[in-house]
Amino acid sequence: MTIAEFLTALNAKFTTYTFFVERTGAKYTRVIQSTVGNKDSRSAYCFIDAEGNIYKPASWKTPAKGVRSTLATFNVNSADPFGGWLYR
Repeated sequence: MTIAEFLTALNAKFTTYTFFVERTGAKYTRVIQSTVGNKDSRSAYCFIDAEGNIYKPASWKTPAKGVRSTLATFNVNSADPFGGWLYR
């Protein structure tokens, strides 16, 4: 699965939120969650590295330590709109 497919799956499942990539960083791609129609309420949903590893956000700019999932094993049915599936 690519990042674009990951975003498409999240946007299809959670219609009250929009998931998008603002910009790709040097190490990580930050996936942002926003309420539909309100671009002011943004938060970091997860971080994805070049190998496709998914990390829980520790803050707006940094991921938490430890891989929580991968794009290859991601199951949209286990995901929730708030990132609870990223906790250990």
